[in-house]
Amino acid sequence: MHEAPDDQTLLTRIARGDQDALDLLYARHRPRLWRYAWQQMDRNSSWAEEVVQDTFLAIWTAARGYRGDASVATWIFRIAHHQTQKAWRAQGRQVHEVAIDEESALLAPIESHEAAVVARLALDEALTQLSTKHRAVLELLFFHGFSLDEVALILDIPVGTVKSRLSYARRALHLEMSHVAAQEDAHDA
Repeated sequence: MHEAPDDQTLLTRIARGDQDALDLLYARHRPRLWRYAWQQMDRNSSWAEEVVQDTFLAIWTAARGYRGDASVATWIFRIAHHQTQKAWRAQGRQVHEVAIDEESALLAPIESHEAAVVARLALDEALTQLSTKHRAVLELLFFHGFSLDEVALILDIPVGTVKSRLSYARRALHLEMSHVAAQEDAHDA
């Protein structure tokens, strides 16, 4: 049985102009990249698809420049991050910040399927309220499984900034989710 080549091998082949290698890398990474782009681009499917296409075009042209300082996946997500930034600039849009309340209450445990669905919808909505820079940190850490160091490389920021943005995003989500819990309690009363 023939094993699929690893990302490093594919990237080497892409650097030599191998379109089949690009197709394999695309098939392997597109789902995760699309989800990341979709989250970063305010859940707009067409913008997400454009970011993914631009990312793979950039991979095709930049493959020779890969130095191996980070994993291929980290390198690809760094390109995707830059493509989302370019797309935002092209859209001429600004993303607002969420105010943080340091005294927010803890969320109550979820006890039913309906409550879990409501909580998931609330979490999705809360994520859209974060700025792209804070949402990117959460996405890369929790949905894509990158380490703090890898996220710092992808976003081209210091690890301390990743930690700061993570802390801010957690507090913002906590605040938003505590508001949802309070609304649910008021609704149930």
